[in-house]
Amino acid sequence: MEHHSDLITTRKADLRAQARALLGQAGPERTSAWGLAMAETLTKSELWKQAGVVFCFVSTSREPSTRPLLELALAQGKTLCVPRTGPEGFMEAVPITGLEQLAPARFGLLEPAPGLPALDPGQLDLVIAPCLMAAPDGLRLGQGGGYYDRFLPRCRCPVVLLCPAALVERELPTEAHDRRADFVLTEQGFLSEG
Repeated sequence: MEHHSDLITTRKADLRAQARALLGQAGPERTSAWGLAMAETLTKSELWKQAGVVFCFVSTSREPSTRPLLELALAQGKTLCVPRTGPEGFMEAVPITGLEQLAPARFGLLEPAPGLPALDPGQLDLVIAPCLMAAPDGLRLGQGGGYYDRFLPRCRCPVVLLCPAALVERELPTEAHDRRADFVLTEQGFLSEG
């Protein structure tokens, strides 16, 4: 059995390297264009319209930009929660009232200050999560820290992955702790299985 999990670990490492290379070459214009297209599709959906409490990751320069979603959630009066990471893969959902409440944290991420209180993940209506790659069935390949694998089971709402179309893989290696998302959104729209 040990051998099988080694193969999965190696395959995941290879796919992560491939995804990081593609994202590294994308540049800010493409990541911004991806983010705008994804935001346009998502904000027209019932998922978005019905969500009062939205959790959305704060993108880095190598991810589809979530700035349009963050700004729109605030402008529409939704409760906007963003991730704050802790030790050992622990992550919490912290409500913010403005993007100026974000400050540089570890891994080069922008996060809310340690003093701001977190919300129970069970109170979220919608989770917008990052990935390096996604499969059409909602399986995600993350950065490898396990933050979302630990966080998502505590949520009782739909999870949408933002994934550039070039990084959608028909099949991804999976382990028991990997959590599927409900929807995969690319710059071309929502993927439906099949």
